[in-house]
Order: sequence, then C-alpha cells, then structure tokens
Amino acid sequence: MLIREGLLALPGREGLLRADLLVRGERIAAIGQDLPCPEGETTLDARGLLVFPAAIDPHVHFDEPGFTWREDFLHGTAEAARGGVGTIIDMPCTSLPPVTTAEALENKLAAVAGKALVDFAFFGGVSGASVEEALSGSMAALAPKVVGFKSYFISGMESFTSLNHDDFPRVLAEAARLGRPLLLHAEDLDFVRSAEARYAKQRASTGRAPSWEDYLSSRGREAELVAVASALALARAAGAAAALHVVHLGTAEAALAIHEAGATCETCAHYLAFTGADYERLGAALKTAPPVKSAADREGLWGHLASGAVDFLASDHAPAPRSEKETGDPLTAYGGIPGTGTGFPFLLSEGYFAGRLALPRFLEASSGAAARRYGLSARKGALAVGMDADFVLVDPSETTVVEGAGLFSLGRVTPFEGMRLKGRVRGTWVRGTRVYDAGADSGIRGPTGLPSSIVASPGHGKFLSWGYR
Repeated sequence: MLIREGLLALPGREGLLRADLLVRGERIAAIGQDLPCPEGETTLDARGLLVFPAAIDPHVHFDEPGFTWREDFLHGTAEAARGGVGTIIDMPCTSLPPVTTAEALENKLAAVAGKALVDFAFFGGVSGASVEEALSGSMAALAPKVVGFKSYFISGMESFTSLNHDDFPRVLAEAARLGRPLLLHAEDLDFVRSAEARYAKQRASTGRAPSWEDYLSSRGREAELVAVASALALARAAGAAAALHVVHLGTAEAALAIHEAGATCETCAHYLAFTGADYERLGAALKTAPPVKSAADREGLWGHLASGAVDFLASDHAPAPRSEKETGDPLTAYGGIPGTGTGFPFLLSEGYFAGRLALPRFLEASSGAAARRYGLSARKGALAVGMDADFVLVDPSETTVVEGAGLFSLGRVTPFEGMRLKGRVRGTWVRGTRVYDAGADSGIRGPTGLPSSIVASPGHGKFLSWGYR
C-alpha cells in the first residue's frame, strides 16, 4: 500500500513533510517523494491529511477477566482505534485474578485471545499482600512477558493492596534488577484516610450530605506531594530512582521533583482539561483518583509536558456503567472515566494545534517516549523505515465533537461530553492493516456493539513484550 502525498510527522523534524509512505506487509518500507506504487498494490490519496504515528496509550484498565461489565478487550481496543491509538498497555490490578504471577498472566492472555483489535502489552503487578512471593520469584517469572510492574501507595481493591514504605524500596530495587520500571499510584495513605475520617466526623456531627469538596480535599495536592516525596526519598536510598515511574500525575509541582530525581511520570487529558471547580458542573463524570486539581496545576502540567518534565500522556481509561457512576453520592460514585479514545484527539487539538506543544514534543508525548520507556521503541512510536506501519490519518479541516453515546467503549459517561476538538481521525492502521475507517460508519452497531467503522477482525491485535522486534 502507498500513502500518497500526506503531511508526515517524522521523528526529528520541526514541521510536517509532504511525502509518500510505502507499506510492505506489516512495516514501513519507504518514505520519500514520488515513490512508485508497486503493481497490484493499493494507493491511498492522502492530500490534505496529516499522517502521525499511531498513539500509544500506556495506561488502560480493560478489566478482563473479572470486571467485564465495565470494559472488555474487544470494546476497549475498538475505542482505542477510534481515537488513533495503535498500542495499549493494560494494568494488572483490575483483573481477577490480578496479574501478579506468571500463571495469572497466562490466564489473562487466554481470556483476551482473539479479541484485541490493536496491539497490546501488559504490566505485571505487586500487591502488598504478596510482597515476599513477588520478591522470591513472581516478579522474575513475569519480567520476560511484561513491560513494567504496577504498585500503589493507596488502593481501594482488596485483591490488589498497597505497598508500605518498607516494602516499596525492596520492590523497586527488584524491578530495577530485572530491567523494568515500577509504576506507582502516588497518593499518601495516611493523609487520605485521616482526611476522610475527619470529613466523615464533620458530616456525622452536622448531618450534612457528602460533597465534592469532601472528595477533593481528602485527596488534595498534599496527598500527591507527600507520596511523591516519600517515593523519591526511598528510591534514592535504594539507588533505583531511574526505575520509578509515577502514573496519572495531577499536581504540577511534583513533576519537577520527579524529573530532577531521574524518574519519569505521565499525566492524562483530564488533568490538562479540567479543574476541581468543574466537579460541581460535571459531577461523577469527572471522578478519578487522583482527582483533578487547580487551574495552576493544569497550566503547570501543560508547561511540564512541553518541556519534557512530564514524559508522556496516558489515559487511565477505566469506565463504568452509568448505574455505578451516577449514585448521587460523590464518595460512592465509581472513580474512573473512558479516556483511550479521547486522549490523542485532545492532545492533538489542545496541544499541537493550539500551539502548546511543538511537533517533536507532541510526538514524544503521544507515542515516542512511552515506546522507549516500555521497551517497544524498536518497532513502535515513530514513522520510520523498518518500523511497524502503525499510523493515523487526520483531517485538520474537520472538528471532532465528543459524544458519550458515540464511544465504542462499554462505558460512555465522559467529562469531555460536548467538547469540540480541532481535527478528526479518519483512519487508524496497525501493522499495515486498517483497523478504523471513519468513512465506513453506517451508524449501525452490529451484534458485538461495534459499528461498521471497525474494519479489522477481532484478534488482529498482537501481544507485545519488552524488547519487541
């Protein structure tokens, strides 16, 4: 297949280049001007369209097996493709059993076999309830098939508990020895639980109902700052700061400390789009953990993403049905939103097109940096000869309006409802195969709930591990 005269986003260039892109099999075979189309192959006229490397979403919860009423691999990867994502990395904690052993990983692979539409990798995990098992062999057994390990300083899951400050540096050192990053949900357990108890006592004495302010204040900036400071101190003591990665960062001040320590971090589109004041307007549709913070944090995170102090964007995709989101109680409403289909379009519109991110930083934030961090950069994360033919065609003259009802995810309650974004994803290719075709949408969903614009077969997605070549 030959993509003719698109505006290509190539690594190392400050601007787009009008050129042709030749795909042979699963890989990019050539990039250049006026490339000949081999006889019998397809030519796609991309004049007026932008060609980007397919995004990598390195933080999703597709919940299979175990919680598939919230999300599954078929619908999650379809939503990813709709949003220009060619590779996702799934978290270990929202599966039953959680992926803390090699056996659990094989169980998960068997459950999702034949379902993924885009390529996928897994994180292993370390639960506080099984630290000694992890250190005595489970992490080592998982390492060849995972691209990192996930941990928590605070967790609401009985099946995947948090690490204390004694266990954390031991787990981090083992991850470093195995050559894998340790991902950390960085909110301080003592701060959050103490604040929650204080607000509960106030409510009991006054008879008032739970409020969004209760939720925000109990998980405020201080909860992240204390957790990050603790993690960095313990990481330095263990000599393993470079192995630490802080997930879904919402507090701008913490990003600089992480960067200066030689660790890495990510943020999400919701931290770049909203502030705590939006909870009164959007309610549970915006509820995540950590919650979004102040306007100063939002603007600071944009600046850190532009400078590279925040390494890349992730979605923390974790949807739930409306019945679990809209409970009428800020404290019991499910915390999580569908994000894998809105992350790349949001970053493209509000980052690159809006002038907040130069092209090289946009490419790093959407694909390149995550590919390197998780051992996939030999084949993923850039448009270059020899790389997988994972790319997205974008029409910059069109507008994307986010509509929950139009998401391909099982969860369709989104805080981005009604947001207008510059540009529209016209198609997503994964290893040379078109997975999503906006022009093929008939408006009718089939028996699986997927629309006709998903044009690849379930199972096209390939399982990837560290060092994929």
